[in-house]
Amino acid sequence: MAPKSKKRGASQGKASPSKKGRAADWRTPIFYWRGVIEDEWVWSGTWVASDSGLPELEDFEKSANTFRLTCSEMFGMLPMTEEVATFTGSYKLDNGAGLQDVKDFQHRIKVVESDQLDAMGLAKWCVVGARGTTEFGEFVSLGRLDRDFQGGVTLTLARRYIADDDPRCKMGVDEVVGRVVENGPDHSHSEFPWTALPWKVAGDWPAPLPPAFEAQGGTSAADHPERLRLAKIFG
Repeated sequence: MAPKSKKRGASQGKASPSKKGRAADWRTPIFYWRGVIEDEWVWSGTWVASDSGLPELEDFEKSANTFRLTCSEMFGMLPMTEEVATFTGSYKLDNGAGLQDVKDFQHRIKVVESDQLDAMGLAKWCVVGARGTTEFGEFVSLGRLDRDFQGGVTLTLARRYIADDDPRCKMGVDEVVGRVVENGPDHSHSEFPWTALPWKVAGDWPAPLPPAFEAQGGTSAADHPERLRLAKIFG
């Protein structure tokens, strides 16, 4: 069975959807994973499912769905080398029998520095893409790596499960992240990469997606609702 969750807020990871207020396809929500990088190798935190954008910080803090993954390469090196690395480890999921440890069959990631620079000429954040397979099926992920003023590093990576006939199943991790970085067809989504993860792609795929602010109902990049959520998380 596949992971299910509430429409908004901290997911309890329950498998059985209610008859009302629940999407027919369990892939409709995006599964947002957020955590800190420990000692350059380990990413640990919690995940929350939402079909209305990036969850609030409180949702992550209250979530019982924890994870702890180890990277095959040092995180600090990934933006410089842009090499593909792998995650191994487990995460908690309640699929009807209480919280249990679940492991992906494969989870490959790539980190690319944003072309948005700060006053010192350094990338403001890094764009992260991933591809993987699980017992629930294939997934694509997009997110961002952020450094705080104390030197800590947080990775927010949004996982979109996709159907077997979804054309994104044929994409590698290089193609996934390549769509939202500089010169990519969906570069307008680079500040909030998860907005480039539609439930299903249009018939003209791989044509560019609508600009990020249009996809979220805004009128410009400045009023994008994800910016306020990011500000609450990262300050």
